[in-house]
Amino acid sequence: MLIHNPHSKRENPFRTLYDNAGFASVLQNKDRLPDFPFLVDIELTNHCNLACIMCPRHAMKRDKGFMSEDIFRKIIDECAKYKTPIRFIRFGEPFLHPKIIGFCQYAKSKKLVLHITNNGLALEERHMHALVDLAVDSVIFSFQGTTKERYQSIRNNCLYDKLTDAIKRLVHLRGDREKPFIHVSTTVLDDSEAEISQFVEYWAHTVDSVGVGKTLLYTIPVDGLEPSLARKIRELRKTETIKKVYGPCTEVFQKLSVDWDGKITCCCGDFDQLLTVGDIRESTLSRVWNHSRHLAIYRELLQAGLHKSLNLCSTCYTTYEEL
Repeated sequence: MLIHNPHSKRENPFRTLYDNAGFASVLQNKDRLPDFPFLVDIELTNHCNLACIMCPRHAMKRDKGFMSEDIFRKIIDECAKYKTPIRFIRFGEPFLHPKIIGFCQYAKSKKLVLHITNNGLALEERHMHALVDLAVDSVIFSFQGTTKERYQSIRNNCLYDKLTDAIKRLVHLRGDREKPFIHVSTTVLDDSEAEISQFVEYWAHTVDSVGVGKTLLYTIPVDGLEPSLARKIRELRKTETIKKVYGPCTEVFQKLSVDWDGKITCCCGDFDQLLTVGDIRESTLSRVWNHSRHLAIYRELLQAGLHKSLNLCSTCYTTYEEL
């Protein structure tokens, strides 16, 4: 479910990409892929200030760290050659990176369309001013559930009011300026239609758009987790309402993701580098996109619907079907 604020004249700057004929019909034209991915996701860090119940970070075994300036600039310089939009996203809170403002400045100096997904709790006043002054194109604030109680239960904190205050503050600082486009996103378990409607009604008149999807809890391998957490996840799975259906995978045909250490993966859900297809320190995004043997294999398997042949893909289901 995606609702646009009826009073906002702003358009999502990524809408042009998402509506692009080649991007939207990539599965029908997989033999005519572009020379470079349509989109590149960047993980500035996999450190996070939260411990959300539904997050696969609980099972993450890879090292934690912060992306170096050398790796970041190499990614941006290559994306700039193709005018490829970038997103700060993946398995950490980007505003924990001490150089995020400088990174935003560098990306915008290359005239790249830039998006940031964040949880709103590490966003400081200086960050907000930078987002507005640099005209960062798009910002998503990520919720969980549709009420304060549900948010605090799943996100495992009592900071709901801090999040909502941060969103309102950024909206205020932006004022009448065009950017950033501000979006609120949440996923739900067994939230009622009334709760969902109230959430959407409120935020659709505060920010530029609101998205609601389904919470997926099956990506987390509970074996080996702390027992009380494992029990809670198993209980929550009883309230999960998604249809466990494999959808056609566009990920491997549309974009690449670069982790903080330079490893390149072909999946937005790859929390532990299970689908690594290259390393930016040893190669380029273009070379990986066009010549990675592993990426070619993953494309073939997923195009054939063989999700169960890959551990990560075996628990990946469509979660944003219409509510």
